[in-house]
Amino acid sequence: MKKNLFLSFFFILSIATFVKAQSQLAHTEVPIDSRLFEAFGGDYLENLKTANPFLLQRWNFYLDNSWYLTDFPTEKDRPDYATIRIDDLENINILVLEKKFGMKRDWNKIAIFKIENTDKALVLISGKAFNEKLNEHLKR
Repeated sequence: MKKNLFLSFFFILSIATFVKAQSQLAHTEVPIDSRLFEAFGGDYLENLKTANPFLLQRWNFYLDNSWYLTDFPTEKDRPDYATIRIDDLENINILVLEKKFGMKRDWNKIAIFKIENTDKALVLISGKAFNEKLNEHLKR
């Protein structure tokens, strides 16, 4: 009898904990980075807030953590690097650039793009490296 009472109590406590955790997760609203509106429709982004907040969180992280700028070494100036144009190196929206220039990310390798009229290059980190960075950020 005591054993059944203990198991019932444990079961109810487990369910209550699960429900509380789920309700807290549902009420944690992921903000929408304003740069996402340049790449996606507002309805899509608002829908993500409730339907897929993880994807919204991923897009927010992607904007600043999927690429980096570096000096383009002149001795390695090869014609096979695609050249892209970026008007403001201080305000880069990687999603807009990817669409505008058809930039593709490789799963295993970085992708390098020479920036027109500069000595800089934009580097897309590999898809695998981005996922690892995201998981580290999310502590997963």
